[in-house]
Amino acid sequence: MSRGFRDEDVTQAMTDKAVAETISKALERDSEQEARSADRRAHGEAGSCEDCGRPIGAERLAALPSSTRCVRCQAEWEQTNR
Repeated sequence: MSRGFRDEDVTQAMTDKAVAETISKALERDSEQEARSADRRAHGEAGSCEDCGRPIGAERLAALPSSTRCVRCQAEWEQTNR
């Protein structure tokens, strides 16, 4: 093995760990989104954007029933929360 290069097993383990952490974060965000959506439904706020207050499009709600933001606000949120 040349100096400066990791063993293939170590590299694979690091990659696996990074992928697992990314998946875990995505699942946690999805769980939080579901909880916010359920809370908004319980308070009669379903179908309106939690950021701008405008209606969330019917097509978006049909595709993602747990949506709490309109397409524009969701895109902005994703840009700032990368």
